[in-house]
Amino acid sequence: MGKSKVYFTDRQARPDYNMIDKLEHIFNELGLDKEIKAGEKVMVKTHFGQWGNTNYLRPAYARKIVDLVRVAGGEPFLAETCGLGYGAGGAYGGRTTAPEYLAMATLHGYTEASVGAPLIMADGYWGTDVYDIEVDGEHVKSVDVAAAVFDCDKVIVLTHAKGHGLGGLGGTIKNLGIGLVGKRGKGAMHFMGDIKIDPEKCLGPDCSKCLKVCPPRCIKMSEKAEVDESRCVECHHCVDVCARVGARAATMSWRPNHEQSPIFVENSVGVIKAVGATKFYYINLAIDISDKCDCWNVGAPLLVHDIGIFGSRDPLAIDQATLQAIKDAPANPDSPAGDIECGACKFAVAHACKDPETGEILELAERQLSHAEKMGLGSRDYELVAITKEPPKREG
Repeated sequence: MGKSKVYFTDRQARPDYNMIDKLEHIFNELGLDKEIKAGEKVMVKTHFGQWGNTNYLRPAYARKIVDLVRVAGGEPFLAETCGLGYGAGGAYGGRTTAPEYLAMATLHGYTEASVGAPLIMADGYWGTDVYDIEVDGEHVKSVDVAAAVFDCDKVIVLTHAKGHGLGGLGGTIKNLGIGLVGKRGKGAMHFMGDIKIDPEKCLGPDCSKCLKVCPPRCIKMSEKAEVDESRCVECHHCVDVCARVGARAATMSWRPNHEQSPIFVENSVGVIKAVGATKFYYINLAIDISDKCDCWNVGAPLLVHDIGIFGSRDPLAIDQATLQAIKDAPANPDSPAGDIECGACKFAVAHACKDPETGEILELAERQLSHAEKMGLGSRDYELVAITKEPPKREG
């Protein structure tokens, strides 16, 4: 595979050429201004951010993309997918169902009025409105792709580039492989598929709370709760509500961190296969870069200064270019990366993960991208095309 083009515009901005203007240049360099046809349905996939996280992507960027899609003749909508776990508490709480997550989106300024387009949950109320796509992965053989993807003529993956505790880099591939799959795809990445209910601890019919929060309704209650494991989507809902009532009868095992990114890489393969690579366009905004994913309920200190905006048709190339730019940037001395030198991976320091066999510190971002290359997701060999042209002069 030859070099893939990655378009880039830096963070330097002025009143007559700001970051919103620069985003339009990336949009046009990707050909979207010409390739979107009248009446085409265009998904803008982004992340609305977890409540408490103040580093998430500002709605103004999504609004600009929406406006540009409309000018080109398309019919845009913003899309996200439901999160794992049940309830409003904890680091990931409040994103279990479509109503919960859309309410959180409103708190973060994402509304139809602010972005100029409808907001939907691409995988439905529970996160189980999906279609299965077969893949030939090392870990994954079937991917539950969010149903709304199949009705799109174009998909613009608008990503906030930052760290990720399980993949090192939270970029385009993460936005595809976690952000456009249902709860089974997310759960298979995080958990070992070993849901168990201890009959000695189960409170029985007098509780039955797990039955009400199970999306596939795979739990039945006789004297004690029983799970049909073949239908379980590993959403963790029953584990959460069982712990909340103090029983802790339902349990699942957490997958080791270093094993998780290969799974969401393979999920990404399924998402792209679902409708074809030609329908996807990728934009990474490397701004407000902390070591935490936007699903965390904290705005962590920034690792480096803002970098700029990347655009590509290749999901691996854009993440490789983004990662390299973050490596090359000087570290913020007050961040978890401390005084790490230019050229070193800031995320590897913030997310130290040991190989269980050798004890060696694993660079999770490298692990993610090397597996993406192995799976044929794109090329790590890229041509960085810097956008340096001046904007048109404004009158007045």
